[in-house]
Amino acid sequence: GDGKMHISNRQQFVKRALKIITFVLLAVFLPGGKSKVVMPRSNSRRGGMHNYRARGFYGEEKNSLDIAAIGNSDLASGFSPMELWKSHGITGFACGEPNQTIDQSVRLLQEVLTCQKPKVVILETDTLFQENMEGHLTSLVKTAVNYLFPVLEYHDRWKSVTLSELMGKQQKPWHDPGKGYRYSGDRVAYKGDDYMAETKEKEEIDAIAMKSLDQFVEICQEAGIQVMFVEMPSANSWNMARHRAVADYASSRNISFIDFNMKDRMKETGFDWMTDSRDGGNHLNYSGAKKISVWLGNYLVKDYQLEDHRKDSRYQRWQQDVSAYDRIVLGAVHQTADES
Repeated sequence: GDGKMHISNRQQFVKRALKIITFVLLAVFLPGGKSKVVMPRSNSRRGGMHNYRARGFYGEEKNSLDIAAIGNSDLASGFSPMELWKSHGITGFACGEPNQTIDQSVRLLQEVLTCQKPKVVILETDTLFQENMEGHLTSLVKTAVNYLFPVLEYHDRWKSVTLSELMGKQQKPWHDPGKGYRYSGDRVAYKGDDYMAETKEKEEIDAIAMKSLDQFVEICQEAGIQVMFVEMPSANSWNMARHRAVADYASSRNISFIDFNMKDRMKETGFDWMTDSRDGGNHLNYSGAKKISVWLGNYLVKDYQLEDHRKDSRYQRWQQDVSAYDRIVLGAVHQTADES
């Protein structure tokens, strides 16, 4: 009766809306089309850049990054590229935005590709389940609007823009010795139950997230970049049903998927919920990030033939960054956790 009609109408509407939006977005976001965005004059917080820390790759030498990792705050607190540099001489960046949705991952990937040519792009798969269908739709529309009218995204800046800034050339981009990693020394154990309990269930990736995910993978493939999916240890946003959805997609596309929540992976990394979380099961602290990053470094070197740049004079800046990074993680300098 009535209810059924309502549902199919809603589905028709969502399908039509999707078609229109996808059409507009593909027209706008066509990979390769260089966006002329009213980007802030600098990628520092003072320069008004949105999620400036996730965009520190603008401050790296052009085409110097081997790896770009894209995801939400779980990624930024769980992956420390400097650990890869110290152990293997690999250059990476953690592009982690709080509560990132998959369409924002696509947008960030496109920004990375304006100035970097990574060999491997890592996607942290939490972004696929960050919102429900309507949330993903809303986010998609917002992303599109901000892309078309970047003044909106950066509107707060316009109050503070000075004439000399408008006339002047872009400031030198902010350089982040932490490479996007958010340090925390806090230790709050996760003592809950087994959130990865076996199940036959599989949580579907919704249609809108799926469209963006396909786009993400295609952009990488067209650019000759290897894609890799990773899921950081996350007791309160992950489960077996989500694992299966991502694992199925990954195997259908021949993409490697490393889920650090799986028991055997936890053994290999030595990850421990009693010591390695900063907030009881959501984000990792430095001890956890180090274990995950070291494991990833070994895996990447084995599987992706990445070079060791430590003896290469063109990467001197990275050697200098080591001491700044060590000051951060060895506790002489404590960054404020300015973001959840």
